[in-house]
Amino acid sequence: MQKCKFIMKNLRVTQGYGRNSAGGVDYMSYSHTGSYAADLAGADSGCEFAYAPCDVVVRRIHGVYNAVWFESLEEVMCADGNTRKLIFMLLHINKEDMEKIGIRVGKIFRQGEIFYKEGCAGATGSHIHLEVGLSPFTGTGWYKTSIKDSMGNNVWRINMQVRPHDVFILDDGINTLSDGGIKWVREKENTDKMALLSRENESLKEENERLSDLIFKIAEMVKTETGDE
Repeated sequence: MQKCKFIMKNLRVTQGYGRNSAGGVDYMSYSHTGSYAADLAGADSGCEFAYAPCDVVVRRIHGVYNAVWFESLEEVMCADGNTRKLIFMLLHINKEDMEKIGIRVGKIFRQGEIFYKEGCAGATGSHIHLEVGLSPFTGTGWYKTSIKDSMGNNVWRINMQVRPHDVFILDDGINTLSDGGIKWVREKENTDKMALLSRENESLKEENERLSDLIFKIAEMVKTETGDE
């Protein structure tokens, strides 16, 4: 099973979540109000590539923002230790870069391959607007909420949204410039979580075996006392 890898070599969050630490709507947010969206940029004002976090297929391309929805081909191991099949929505790649990379509906990108790039299509300043949701891809892939951002516009959000930091695992080689106040998980932390979950699962398995043995013994005692064959 693949691990869900962070998509850029440099981590620089230029706009973070529009929700507070308790999950409530942060009405002071700019365009991410009420959304677990993150704007990502590279090390400088240039346009850096993004790399497929796992094996994905393109499900939809839409609009002046050049929004692209990618769906993971299989379930992947996430930063929080859970396995999920996911949808990744990325915005703002420039049209010429989209054509160079070969982004089209049905195209499969393998983990680690270039699959997107920072851009400014429909935006001010080059970056990638990133959102993550649960598979399967349904409808248009997103919906207009009743929440308004600081400019008075209704916020659009990916279907069945999940928090990116619960999903993406940062390799040790990723350069963190600004985490946006988000608690991203690195490879070692994820490995530690998986080891803990494995130990917990083993304990549960042993407990279930003990309970099964106890139930069997009780059943045998009942049969003996009642004379049942």
